[in-house]
Amino acid sequence: MPEKIYCYVDETGQDTQGDLFIVSVVITGRERDSLIERCAEIEQRTRKGRIKWIKTDYTRRVEYIRQILAEPAFRGKLNFASYRNTRDYLPRTVLTIARAITALALDDYKASVLIDGLPRAQEKWVGIELRHLRIKIKKVRGVLKEENDALVRLADALCGFVRAALEGQAEMRKLFERAKKSGTLKEL
Repeated sequence: MPEKIYCYVDETGQDTQGDLFIVSVVITGRERDSLIERCAEIEQRTRKGRIKWIKTDYTRRVEYIRQILAEPAFRGKLNFASYRNTRDYLPRTVLTIARAITALALDDYKASVLIDGLPRAQEKWVGIELRHLRIKIKKVRGVLKEENDALVRLADALCGFVRAALEGQAEMRKLFERAKKSGTLKEL
């Protein structure tokens, strides 16, 4: 029986007109429920709550991402890719998802992909493109209310965190470098 893989995806950077585009992928398997639980606990403990990264107070952002990165359960689950000088947003998102799944190197799997803000009209296209890249897809769904899913909120926070680090915010940059070095955060 194929293993179930879940990919929670978000992106940021369209506002830069292509200067910097970032895609984050939180990828999980059968431990999905325990990761959702850990996320919810960390959101509550840091008082970040279910609020989007951009609307969260800076000190709560830092504490939230610190605790996420310190949690052993998230090691190898947090992925991102950054792109410069491109407006090919959706194709880059598809490529990043494919790289995240391929990095797991499983033979027998079926992936469910949940993308924050993806319009229903684009779900089929994303699925077809992923299949062209030889990714075994069960379903592709857009998530319109990220507040309802802890791992979509984590993907949102991961995007915001990576962007802050790449844009030079000192504290975020230190956490970013440490997370990459430890293997908690993987660049695709």
